[in-house]
Amino acid sequence: MAEQNGNQNGDGPTPPPICKRCNTNPSVINLRSEHMCGTCFDKYTRSKCIKRTETYRVRYNPPDTDTTPRRLLLPLSFGISSITLLHLLNAQLQTQLERTSRTGFVLLVMYVDESAIDPSVPTGDTSIRAVQARFPDVGEYMVAKLEGIYEFSHAVKSFEMGAAATPQQHTDWEGRLKELIAALPTPSSRMDVLQILRTRLMVELARKHACEAVLWGDTTTRLAEKTLAETAKGRGFSIPWQTADGESPFGVKFLYPLRDLLKKEVAVYVSLDLPTPLRPLCFAVPQEGEGEEGEGGRKKYAAVGKGITIDELMTQYFEGIEGQYPSIVANVVRTAGKLVTEGGVVRIGRCKICGLPRDGGGGELVLDAETKLGESSNREANGNGHGEKKEGSDMCYGCARSVHGAKTYEWPL
Repeated sequence: MAEQNGNQNGDGPTPPPICKRCNTNPSVINLRSEHMCGTCFDKYTRSKCIKRTETYRVRYNPPDTDTTPRRLLLPLSFGISSITLLHLLNAQLQTQLERTSRTGFVLLVMYVDESAIDPSVPTGDTSIRAVQARFPDVGEYMVAKLEGIYEFSHAVKSFEMGAAATPQQHTDWEGRLKELIAALPTPSSRMDVLQILRTRLMVELARKHACEAVLWGDTTTRLAEKTLAETAKGRGFSIPWQTADGESPFGVKFLYPLRDLLKKEVAVYVSLDLPTPLRPLCFAVPQEGEGEEGEGGRKKYAAVGKGITIDELMTQYFEGIEGQYPSIVANVVRTAGKLVTEGGVVRIGRCKICGLPRDGGGGELVLDAETKLGESSNREANGNGHGEKKEGSDMCYGCARSVHGAKTYEWPL
């Protein structure tokens, strides 16, 4: 974090150390045992982003063979990570224009409005106009509603548990989304399903608008949180697809340009006196990933207790240790990066909830001595214990656990 040094002898504040790179300016951050000033830290941060987006540099080919910049989708949550990523990509595009009069890519900046399920979340219209005024040349800006996931009928499997959906449910997207979230049994399952919906909505929007990749704002800290959280949920097999740069099972590339930066480093970067401050563009509510994760305006995580979710618990843990033990956070991500994906995606099939390659199916895993995932859900749906199909067998274990015990609902995809 930004350094505030005091004189222990009471003679006034001690001047900050000098930057170890330029040996001129005072330090604003002790970056993993290296003091840096704001200018050098800005260069360091930009280099990390450029390194991860090297694929989209301007190619020095004749203009007639390289005229169409590639489209990339950037989920914007108005958190410090997504705003920082947008700022860095804007700087990269400006540099490309200055050097070659062309850019290697254009952005589709997308904010997901989740006010249908949480009225306290800003709709984003005013905020996205402010961001667009600050970064007008990066590409297009759009606001999509989370319930818009029902628009993509080509992806709908009409997966239902319980009674058939009423005609009203098929026209009232907002009502259907509220019913789905209300049907889930625990805060952890609701947060898990919301994350899945955000991801799948971004994938569908990327396809719709001909974007070849999604640029998530996940930092090293966020990727570490996701690694342990997904493992705890029973979705550890999917870690390579959820944390690695490259092709995703959805046919769209996933890239994490901030994967070499800690969350605390991004927080310091946002606080720098850049030509135009970034912090006013962020929502007051703390957010990450995005995209994210993810990732729209999320409420600050709950205090430790019965209502805390797995994701919130992992967030608290890594935010607590990244200051003193950044190597632990980095090691989690490096270890996850050593995992490799199975080539037989078609062979093992896809989970009908999260859309990721299945781990063999939740229906094969026992919850307790008498109940198998999928069998109990099918009993509830049919009113007896002789279901014809194990619904859980079409789901990965993590998703089967999330929806186990849910009330009647219709899954959108």
